[in-house]
Amino acid sequence: MTEPNGRNDSPILVIGAGVVGASIAYHLARVGLRVTVLEHGSVAGGVTGNSFAWVGLSKSAAETYSDPFRQGAAVEFDRLERELAEPIGLRRRGAITWEETEAETRAFVDTHRALGHPVDLIGKEEILAREPGLRRAPVVAASAPDDGGVDPVAFARSLMRGAEEYGATVHSGVSALGVLTEGARVCGVVTADGPVYGSTTVLAAGTAIPELAASAGVDVEVDDSPCCLIRFSTPHPLVNGILSTPDFEIRQLDDTTLIAAEDVPVGFSGDARELAEPTLQAVRSQLVDGDHVELIEAVVADRPIPRGARPLLGFAEGVSGLYLAAAHPAIILAGAIGAHVAGDFARASSLDC
Repeated sequence: MTEPNGRNDSPILVIGAGVVGASIAYHLARVGLRVTVLEHGSVAGGVTGNSFAWVGLSKSAAETYSDPFRQGAAVEFDRLERELAEPIGLRRRGAITWEETEAETRAFVDTHRALGHPVDLIGKEEILAREPGLRRAPVVAASAPDDGGVDPVAFARSLMRGAEEYGATVHSGVSALGVLTEGARVCGVVTADGPVYGSTTVLAAGTAIPELAASAGVDVEVDDSPCCLIRFSTPHPLVNGILSTPDFEIRQLDDTTLIAAEDVPVGFSGDARELAEPTLQAVRSQLVDGDHVELIEAVVADRPIPRGARPLLGFAEGVSGLYLAAAHPAIILAGAIGAHVAGDFARASSLDC
């Protein structure tokens, strides 16, 4: 832990070790800044570890990419893939999606292609050639050949190990209970073991950000959006890439683990395994050897969605020494988030000179 002396020479505190916090720690440490990460559980132990971790654009609405931040995300992600020493479980084998009707699928492809996105319309024969594990296929589907997925836990851990190699310190099992202030300046956080001081505190703790920020008198609008991540065992790979259809959204995490993402109905408070049952039945009926698929677990996790749906990245207003960081989808945005935050700190440092 950092000692309660000289606030200005204390490290930057990053609260949260999901993919957002891990990327921020990596990018700040990479440029020579002192960084300490506090995580109440383990690295990627929260919503990151229960992410579908789709890397690409195929299922997103085309207009999403009118945001310059999102436009540059793929380039920054590719940079991270090259930089990180440890494998991140990337399986870039394309994505095939279709909607309820042929007309909706064609419209989806047309809107993407109008903006120059690498999304193609493919027919039934090509769908089955790319995904021979399908028992049947629609007349047409959208294909994004560059899309893929990562192992989100491996990705966050690789980022954090990279941060440590650059000198960052990581403390797991340490909960930030609130923010420490001295007048209008944030100087650290309160933990069960006492205060931990930092020159700047970065809140990257997902849905916990609003409560932590409120302890410094800062109002943050980050909504909880529950999603169910389902894990199945498979005897061998049943699909090559990502399949997103009206019945399921699935991909192989590894050769014997199939994962699926499902929305959570408003007000749902039951067993998450109930949400997995329709997906399990669809997988068993629509995939070759699907009858050998078994449910491992289903977990509901709250995704942090900044109000307005754009990434929340910046120094808080009304106080100094506090930085806010929340974004969705965080996996594909990870590189862009880290680079942006490092840039903000560099600009702030130049203004202090």
